[in-house]
Amino acid sequence: MLNLHLAMEKHNPKILCSQIDSMSDDPVLIKIEGLHPEKTYTLHSFAKPSSDLFECVVNYKADSQGVIDLDKSEATNGNYTGVEPMGIFWSMKPSPTNKNKYPRFAKLDVTTPLEVTLCIYDCEITFEQFQTMRTEKTLDKHKVASTVINRWYMKPGTKRIKLSVKKHGVCGTLFIPSGKGPFPAVITMFGSHPGTMEYKASLLASHGFAALALAYFGAPGLPKLFLSVTEEWTLKLEYFENAVKYLLNHEKVDAPSGVGVMVLSFSGFIGFAMATFIPEVKCLILQNAVTHPAYVNLTYKGMTFAPENWEMSEDFEPNSDSSVLRGLCQFFKSSYSLTAPGPEDLSMKFYNRKDVAYMFIASLDDENTPSEHYANRTQKLLQLAKHPNYVILRYPGAGHLLEPPYIVHHRSSVLKGTVGVESLLCWGGVALPHCKAQEDAWKKQVQFLRNNLVHCVKM
Repeated sequence: MLNLHLAMEKHNPKILCSQIDSMSDDPVLIKIEGLHPEKTYTLHSFAKPSSDLFECVVNYKADSQGVIDLDKSEATNGNYTGVEPMGIFWSMKPSPTNKNKYPRFAKLDVTTPLEVTLCIYDCEITFEQFQTMRTEKTLDKHKVASTVINRWYMKPGTKRIKLSVKKHGVCGTLFIPSGKGPFPAVITMFGSHPGTMEYKASLLASHGFAALALAYFGAPGLPKLFLSVTEEWTLKLEYFENAVKYLLNHEKVDAPSGVGVMVLSFSGFIGFAMATFIPEVKCLILQNAVTHPAYVNLTYKGMTFAPENWEMSEDFEPNSDSSVLRGLCQFFKSSYSLTAPGPEDLSMKFYNRKDVAYMFIASLDDENTPSEHYANRTQKLLQLAKHPNYVILRYPGAGHLLEPPYIVHHRSSVLKGTVGVESLLCWGGVALPHCKAQEDAWKKQVQFLRNNLVHCVKM
């Protein structure tokens, strides 16, 4: 039921929101009342997750009662159309006012809420017209209502603990839910982003997991870069083993349940190695991930796993809108088919770990990594091994950067920290199916972790 924190008066527009403060992966109900019946209005939402502004401009026609209910009303034009209750959040795109042409929507400070401002204007305005009116400073005379909605990435009472290589042996941020515990443990890693981003781990803590956002390069005590053209870089699996041990030794962690691992993109092969060699790893979620070491050697207890031999495509153009990885990866021209003979055996035989549950998520419009190829390859290996517990999720229309729910879609963005320069990477995907995939995949990932980390989550 809506919290009617604002009273309604006829032709005096008021914005009603079910939750002014909510977790960012929770939906909210929004209704605007007191409008002129059958009149078209413009909704403008905007937020600044870090240094860049993202915004949505969309048109709605009020019903015969002067109401726009985002849960029922159809958007007629703008960043999206049709009935999309959360469209004002996920359909935002970078503002033309940004200096950075290709920013990424990422909440870097999870201790503060993402403030989403929603404004209502009494006329029909397109995204392009909105920019002109902003420049001409004619918007204010049309604004009839506004509110701010706080979207949190860290639940009140959650403990946030910074870890360093010097003091703890690993670098990252640990999030412990409020309550007595013990809590199931999860490690999250990003791909080619230096250091770590915390928002996935902090959101998992709100679902009752002790979650460690783990960095493995680009942070103090760790290598500065990868994809280096001048140095050979070796990853040591012992570092990730130390992260598992640190988690399981924490007093708030349910150690007998083991550890879950969530990886994506470049860190995929690290996840496979952890599942292969570290017995405490009990479930693994791989999102648009590679299955082989890429660009770097991986070592463990005297063993060395060499990187896969990727070849430069003939049509690759550095610094173009084409992805660096798309240019390097030979599999885009020939994706592995499930009807083909079994794939070559791997040195990391993750499929033989029958006590590890696997979830592989593949975006079928991924323009960065051959996700479908790797998903098919992984599925075939698990089938041949008669593995008892795995899930393969495929999402048509989705691109590489599958985030938690309601985060905006990016076809491309600039990545810093790989080869010492900024790289423009193309991620692929179409906004609507991509964002629907994010919502579905996140729910299934959380449930998968609950199902496979043995004990019930204790809040």
